[in-house]
Parts: sequence; C-alpha cells; structure tokens
Amino acid sequence: MTLLAPHRTQTLRRAPALHQQPGKVGTLKITVIGAGVIGLSCAYELSELGHEVTVVDAGDVGAGGSAGNAGWVTPFLSTPRAAPGAVRDAVRSFTSTEGPARMRAHIEPGFAMWVLQFLRSSSKARSGRAAASLQAFSRQAIGHFDSLAERGVAFEQYRAGLAVVFKQAGNLDHYEQLLHRTRKLGYDGEVTVHRGTAAAEFDPAIRRDVAGVMHLESERHVRPETLTGGLAKAITAGGGQIIEHERVTRLVPSARGTWTVVTAESRSILSDQVVVAAGYPSRTLLRPLGVTVPLEAAKGTSMTAHGEGTVPSHPLKLYENMVACSPFGKAVRLSGTFDIGRRDSTLNHKRLDMVVRQGTGYLQDWRPTQVDVEWVGHRPTSVDDLPVIGPVPGHQGLYLATGHGTLGITLGPLTGALAAQEIAHQRHQSALDPFRLTRFTQRAQRSA
Repeated sequence: MTLLAPHRTQTLRRAPALHQQPGKVGTLKITVIGAGVIGLSCAYELSELGHEVTVVDAGDVGAGGSAGNAGWVTPFLSTPRAAPGAVRDAVRSFTSTEGPARMRAHIEPGFAMWVLQFLRSSSKARSGRAAASLQAFSRQAIGHFDSLAERGVAFEQYRAGLAVVFKQAGNLDHYEQLLHRTRKLGYDGEVTVHRGTAAAEFDPAIRRDVAGVMHLESERHVRPETLTGGLAKAITAGGGQIIEHERVTRLVPSARGTWTVVTAESRSILSDQVVVAAGYPSRTLLRPLGVTVPLEAAKGTSMTAHGEGTVPSHPLKLYENMVACSPFGKAVRLSGTFDIGRRDSTLNHKRLDMVVRQGTGYLQDWRPTQVDVEWVGHRPTSVDDLPVIGPVPGHQGLYLATGHGTLGITLGPLTGALAAQEIAHQRHQSALDPFRLTRFTQRAQRSA
C-alpha cells in the first residue's frame, strides 16, 4: 500500500501582497493560521461577517488531522478520553502492540508533565465535569452543519446515524449504562438497540455472530475532505485568501495592538486579529510569546478503499477494537489508533494493517481490493481532552482555537461560529467558558 496525497483543491491559492496593511475602519483584517476544519470554520464565519480573511497553512488545505478521519458528527460520543481507567490503559500501552491507544515517552520535561496532568484529569470528578461541558456544547453541533449547507457550503453529508457494534454482550450492557448517564447530561438523540440476529438484519454488512448494535439514529457523518474543501471554496468565493505550503514561523505584536504574521517564505502579513488554529504546532507557535498550551499529538491512521462484498449502510464504531468504519458511497474508510507522543508524520504500516484487520473482523464479507488513500495525521489533545478556545490572555488581538482531539469534525463548525462572534463583535460566548486557556493556570493555582 502506498501513502497518497489527500484530495486537493487547485484553485484556492491567491497570494497576497508581500506586506499587507490592517483592514479599514469597520472591517478587520484577520489572519487564521491553520487550514484544517477548525481554522477554515473560523475563517468562513469571519468572512461571512464581512471581514478580510487570510488563511495560512504549512501544507495543503485540509490535509492534516482533518483529512483522513472518520468524519463523524456525534454529540453522543462527545466525551473526554481523560476518564477513569486512563491510568490502566496508559500502562498497558507501553507493552501492547494491538491496542487502539499507545504512548511514546519523550525525555523532555513537558511531556512528563502533560502525562501527569492528563492522568489527574482522569479522576471521576474532573472527568465528569469535562463530560458535562462537552455534552452541553455538542448539543448545538448538528444545527451548524445544517447552517453551512443552507448557506451554500458544498460537502458530502450522510444522515444514517451511527451504529456501535459489539462482539461481546457484556460490552453492549455496559454501553446501555453509558447511554443512561449521557441522557442525564442532556443527550436527547433517538437510540435503538438490536441484539443477536437483529443486528445483521439492521445492516447486512455486519457479521452474523456479533452480540448486538446500538444505533444512534440522530448522529451523522460527513466526508471530511469535502467539508474542508467546501469551506475553502466558500472562503475564496467570498473574497478571502488561502496561502498553502507556507509555515508560519513568528507572531510579532505591535504597540498599536496589531500583529505581523511572518512565514518561512519571509512573507509578512499585517493583521488586526490573529486566530491560531494550527493543531498541535499551535503550542510551538505561541511559546515565544510566553504562552503555554498543554497539547500533545495523538497520531491516527486510516485507509480509504473500494472493495468486494457488502458495503456498510451506516458508519460503524467497532467497539472492542475502537476502530471506526465510515462508508462514503461505494468507498469505505477504516480509521483508528490514538498514539500519544507520536509526533512524526510517517505512516506506520503495522498499525494501519492492524486497524484494517480488526475492522474487517466485524464485517460479513467486505474486503478492500483497491486502496484509494492511506493517511496519517495528528489529533491535538489537551491535558483534559477538552478544546482550547478563546482570547489569549495578555495578548490583545490573539485568539486560540485548537485541542479538539477526535472531535474536530463534530465541533468544528460550532467552534467557528462562536469564535467569530467573540473575535468580530467582542460578544462573550458563555458556551465557550469551559474551554478557555485560563482554566489551566487556575487549576495550577488551586493545586499550589
């Protein structure tokens, strides 16, 4: 199998002048760093509000963590990985080669601190508060996908729900308890359980011997590269600009409250506001400003292929192995792994082969015959597995939107809409309060 470049839109790049002046009165000149689903969502909403937007990315539009994921829009699964049991899973990850999550230790002190804080966030009390915050936030998510479609953003969207497939009956019983707890947090989606042979009748692509399926009927999925491509086209159609293949190296503030965004190509972009939505590299970009963002890279991988056999009619969460299976027309994407600390962009074929082998183990007869894309990307993950969204304290005109982990697609359009209101209109969005950067310093002060 060969690592292929994801879909790329060729008409996006319109290079601005080498030195650009801040926007005129009433119109902000805003630079968004990062062309994944978070950055593009922010840029699109800001453009819709009438501001001059430039998006800068070190690679192709949508080619990072947004490109090859499962594309699920899933309020139900909006829960933190920092949860009870994380300590046990972390210990196992050092020795297991088949587990969905692994951890690679680094000698730098910052990594050890990240791990310690992540494990502290896994306590029942802290994890419970984080889950409640994510559930309250994600309840707004699906409506923002409808809003994008109504405004003419073109992307593939499917409304078949999401099916969680279980090989073991005990795991299905456990998940029903999780459903009960999630209901208490306000989840109101339609859910149906199919046990035994009814599971195969529900979706003939599923093996006949599984224990059961929980169908989350209200969830959706999108093909993520069409979402980022659609947002990018809408941004440029509205007069915005997208610069690909230029890594931002510095953010330089001025005494007037404006910013200069400097790229590796020696381009200087003067801006009234800067939105940092660069995923894991956001922490490196902000460090010279004295801003600490406790992020780590969680490496994921996927294969998108055409094949022989019965294609699933629903996206499937294959529970015991934590593999995601998403049908996109006649193509199927199998994705998985959450490898903390694996910061390189090299495709680990052993890990990908594991994902494919484990994923097809839940399917009756579908097998890949023609590989379209193999992908590797990083999910920026904070120490409490919550996003980091909001103004950067002490730095007027600087805004941060990152750390969405595996929920970038689910929460991307929602994040963009609320962030744009705060940036453009200075309207405080209380829904973002649990995700402010200040929460980390406040916890440190309480612990001192």
